[in-house]
Amino acid sequence: MKKTTLATALLALPLVTACAPVETKTSLMTPAGNQIRSAGPGDVVMSFQSRKALPNVVGGADIFGRTTNAGGTTVRFVGTQGSRAVFERTDVTVESNATTMSESPMIIPQSTTTTVQGTIGRTDVYGTARSTSYQYIPPRGSSQYATAQRPIAITLGSGQSVTIQGRTLRVVSVSANALKYVVE
Repeated sequence: MKKTTLATALLALPLVTACAPVETKTSLMTPAGNQIRSAGPGDVVMSFQSRKALPNVVGGADIFGRTTNAGGTTVRFVGTQGSRAVFERTDVTVESNATTMSESPMIIPQSTTTTVQGTIGRTDVYGTARSTSYQYIPPRGSSQYATAQRPIAITLGSGQSVTIQGRTLRVVSVSANALKYVVE
């Protein structure tokens, strides 16, 4: 009875892990912390990258943790309007048909058995050899396309802040064509 329960649990384990939901995670790629940074017009002050788990054959997340690009968000310092800093937020979404099957190579073993039979003089000779070779088939790949939302203008004065993707951009000071800021 105990062996049957253990075998059932071991067989069910891959199914449970295969059912983890496919999630998209977004990470801040630019430095953050309490350090005051400076930027000029056109400089990127915040950059986020989103990655989506590859779906497996049953629609769950890849058990090996493989991901695909899901887009990102960029906040760029455009310039100043008087004593205020002007930023432009651009969001890009990437749609992909990538799955664990399209991104995994296949290795197909091919076994061959060779048999030799004959006589040498009056002695019968017989031999068998088995060899295995492997054929590598690369992943078939996937396609993806990106769509961008219309950029959003953000205007902040000294001491003001805005929260983007769970992170805070705080303007420390604004001068002609220059900015001091903190990303927390």
